[in-house]
Amino acid sequence: MKKIFIKIERTRDCYSAYAENVEGIYAGGDTISELKESVINSIKLIKEFNGDNIPAILKSEYQLVYQNIN
Repeated sequence: MKKIFIKIERTRDCYSAYAENVEGIYAGGDTISELKESVINSIKLIKEFNGDNIPAILKSEYQLVYQNIN
C-alpha cells in the first residue's frame, strides 16, 4: 500500500496541511480532527473534478500518514 505524507503546521489561529508527495492536496481546520476531515474532502474533490488527471496514487489503495512540521 502506498503512503501519502501529510505535513501539518500549527499557525497562530489554526492548523494547515499539504501532501508532500501528491500535488493538490491542501487542507485546514481549527482542530486536528477538522484538518483530517478537510484532507479527506480535498482528496474527494480531486477525484471528483479531475477526470483522467487524478494522481496515480489516488487510483489505488493508499494510507494517509500525518506528520507535524513544527
